[in-house]
Amino acid sequence: MIDSHCHLFDAPLREDPDGVLNEAAQAGITGIMVVATWASAWDEIVANRGRVREALPDSRVAAGLHPWFVHEAPGDWATRLEALLPRIDAIGEIGLDRGERAPAMELQEPVFARQLQLAAEAGLPVLVHVVKAHDLVLHHLKENGRNVRGIIHAFSGSPEDARAYIERGFLLGIGGGITRENAHRLRRVVSKIPLESLVLETDSPYLGTETVPAGASRPVHVLQVAGKLAELFGVPLETVRSVTSAGFSNLWERA
Repeated sequence: MIDSHCHLFDAPLREDPDGVLNEAAQAGITGIMVVATWASAWDEIVANRGRVREALPDSRVAAGLHPWFVHEAPGDWATRLEALLPRIDAIGEIGLDRGERAPAMELQEPVFARQLQLAAEAGLPVLVHVVKAHDLVLHHLKENGRNVRGIIHAFSGSPEDARAYIERGFLLGIGGGITRENAHRLRRVVSKIPLESLVLETDSPYLGTETVPAGASRPVHVLQVAGKLAELFGVPLETVRSVTSAGFSNLWERA
């Protein structure tokens, strides 16, 4: 089983990353995607890539400039990210966000576009953060990332959004939100998406589950997400594990 989105070197997970990795391994998790979202964090995930893979062999690392932090980025961020491309497995978490916390869209869009271009040039998948901006993200994928594939992180869009991303070769990341008792709309949408187009994620430590509060989740809690999908699709847990893990791994064959 693979957790396709984890912030292993953000607090509090960074206080004991080896413990987090060992716990995941003991639970049967074979890989995690470790994500760094601002420029000052990129070098750390690159330096720890081997350490993570030693514990969980199917792991990958991703570096990118999150839309919340574009206004804080150093002037040479693109040059620095480009230099890291041979040592990372994906670009992310990148994207567009119309939420209250995010900076102005005119700051976000050029950064997103440039990162899509880097991904296209390097043949790397992307991890895309989208909040109230599916129209703009799809526009930029068409204009700046025509051949780019990846994962739409924490997908919560409409059936039409799901179809549009899947047609572009993207997978949809499903996290702890689907385990919540009141997540009726999300479960309705996800139940109509082919399991082959989904991947599991925790967004740990940030996104919680029905039983784990936000800020306290760990990669091991991806088992709760998998369990809910097995229930939703009426299939064995092993089917969810094998199908979603294969989809994740195939990103690097078709990116």
